[in-house]
Amino acid sequence: MNRELLEKPFEPSQIKQREGMFGKTLDYIEGHTVIQRLNEAFESEWSFSILKNEVLKETDEVIVLGELRSGNVVKTQFGSSKITRAKASGEPISLADDYKAAATDCLKKAATMLGVGLHLY
Repeated sequence: MNRELLEKPFEPSQIKQREGMFGKTLDYIEGHTVIQRLNEAFESEWSFSILKNEVLKETDEVIVLGELRSGNVVKTQFGSSKITRAKASGEPISLADDYKAAATDCLKKAATMLGVGLHLY
């Protein structure tokens, strides 16, 4: 494991922004950028598994529990995504895409436990 590479700050061009709660602007890194960093730091010797998933009707979101593993290092974290619904009917557009978004969120959160992107917090 290359800890220095895991904790290395991302280039400004890799940092994206989105609107958060209460009108705050939040910095974030895209999923493919985190995967690239993990591949470099672990020489592609890592895996990510979803351990549990469910739809929360009361909050209209999907959540996943995932595990990031490389050798004896294991980090477990949750990820979530709001369910995307059609404006006209209110029906879910693609629950599979919502689960993929939650899985990416989970992977990124697990990677922060290894130092990836911590400079953004």
